[in-house]
Amino acid sequence: MKVRAYAKINLALKVIGKREDGFHDLEMIMVNVNVYDVLKFRKSKNVVVNVDKAVCKMEDNIVYKAIMLIKRKYNISYGIRVDISKRIPDGGGMGGGSSDAACTIKALNKIWNLGMSKEDMFEIAGRLGSDVFFFIENKISFVKGRGELVEPIDKDFNKDVILVFPDMKCSTKYIFENHKMLSSDGEINKLYNELDEDEYYKFLFNDLEKTVCDLYPDYVLVSFKREIESLFDCKVLMSGSGSSFFVFGKDINLIYKYARKKYKNICIVKNKTISSCKSDVK
Repeated sequence: MKVRAYAKINLALKVIGKREDGFHDLEMIMVNVNVYDVLKFRKSKNVVVNVDKAVCKMEDNIVYKAIMLIKRKYNISYGIRVDISKRIPDGGGMGGGSSDAACTIKALNKIWNLGMSKEDMFEIAGRLGSDVFFFIENKISFVKGRGELVEPIDKDFNKDVILVFPDMKCSTKYIFENHKMLSSDGEINKLYNELDEDEYYKFLFNDLEKTVCDLYPDYVLVSFKREIESLFDCKVLMSGSGSSFFVFGKDINLIYKYARKKYKNICIVKNKTISSCKSDVK
């Protein structure tokens, strides 16, 4: 079985406050983009997870952890081999590992004929990471709590977007540990109401952006955002806890052409959002 694990971006991210369990309560609107890892599943006596751009040992990989949780929960005696071709940047705030884990849950449900309900999948997701819940749905959604409350939005949001991938990683744990609660001008409901309108991008926001810019003073988002937003009718916004960021605006082609010429040392790609990923497991 071959699987595409799509990335996401945050159109809105509001930090509500810190919870007793150490996580933060959030309110977000998340949507997939057409950037994805490719996972190939093959029968095996043992559990093997092979990543072409490995950043940790196999036992620490979230896909390996997902497999082992499912094996224990359903008393599976045999193994599986997963070969992962990484395209989603690590430490980029686009949910690459979480998407891989969610696709693994759904793929093994089919391969091993487990008959899992969405609730069963969510139970496993909750033991792996906050973004995994969203990737079980893979639809533009309100996401609340620590990420476990996912409400799909019945709207089409298939838009052109510019994705920017700086050569740096951001630590989500470090960022939340150092985030200071400040008043936010962003309003989730206002953005939701504007998603169908031409100037929706003016209502995008991310409460973590200032924190990340303060913690990483060399973050290229600072200069990029200042320049691009001053020259074009657009919005430059960080995804999740960074470091990737994106641009929505009225003339994406013009912005893309200018940005590629001006910022030659940064990976900048033109892409699209996907309101609903219906073929992530094949």
